Amino acid sequence: MLHLKQILTIEQQFRLVELCREIATIAPFITQVMPRSGQPLNCQQTSCGKVGWITDINGYRYDRLQPNKNPFPPMPDTLIDLAVKIALRAGEPEYQPETCLINYYRPETGKLGVHQDNSESNLKPAIISISLGDDCEFVVGGTLRSDPLQSITLRSGDILVLHGESRLAHHGVKRIIPNTAPTGLLKNNGRLNLTIRQVF
Repeated sequence: MLHLKQILTIEQQFRLVELCREIATIAPFITQVMPRSGQPLNCQQTSCGKVGWITDINGYRYDRLQPNKNPFPPMPDTLIDLAVKIALRAGEPEYQPETCLINYYRPETGKLGVHQDNSESNLKPAIISISLGDDCEFVVGGTLRSDPLQSITLRSGDILVLHGESRLAHHGVKRIIPNTAPTGLLKNNGRLNLTIRQVF
């Protein structure tokens, strides 16, 4: 696991937030639900790229179409270039960014249960996670659900890379720490998380 602390400048952070807004005009943020139970997630989501990540009562999957049946917008070159550079630092020169899942966590209620990212057809390429906005208490464990969890504070401008042995580590967002975002970055505070993946 590679934790690059506040590697993004404040200018880069503002630009990435603006890109998220542009993406959301084509693929609006929605509250998706858990498979089978239909329980809503404690964050809102959208995607861009060749495919987007979907969760509903039928399960987790990637699809070329949003739930409203419109295509997901392409991933901006800025995101692709950043992901390629970060993957190179993690020792993956052949990395191909194919999708970006964008999660928005509200400052008081946002969280994400411990899970494993295993919906991709190819489980070897790194997962690149970009934090923007409020700090969060992130937890990460091992490949088994029963492995102990370690807590990490992720701050705006941090990039976390799950690669190699950590690629299938269980992880989650325990809580958002309100009023910790750079001034003016997010209009309503909270946290944006951009998770870039090679799916195929």
